[in-house]
Amino acid sequence: MTNTPSPHAVAAQLLRTIAHPLRLAILCHLQQQPRNVGELISLTGANQSNLSQHLAKLRLSSIIGCVRRQQHVYYHIQQAEIGQLIDLLYTLYCDDADVKERLP
Repeated sequence: MTNTPSPHAVAAQLLRTIAHPLRLAILCHLQQQPRNVGELISLTGANQSNLSQHLAKLRLSSIIGCVRRQQHVYYHIQQAEIGQLIDLLYTLYCDDADVKERLP
């Protein structure tokens, strides 16, 4: 018998990893286009140290990747499934004027 985690365990770990408001904000912005740290700081309002810690956690989980272009490092979503999940969350919680009525 192999020690391969079940699909449910993999999904649970993914959800735990992204279950932070700043990480979700980062992913929403990266879903639109690749961004560098300066852009993400401006968009999220986070300080550089805090943002870097969250980017590192997302990178270690292979949720995002990065590529160097000249003097900047641009981050992007690596997995199409994550992009689909972020699209769904955006539609449910960010795209609708009356979203607060659906929140617990």
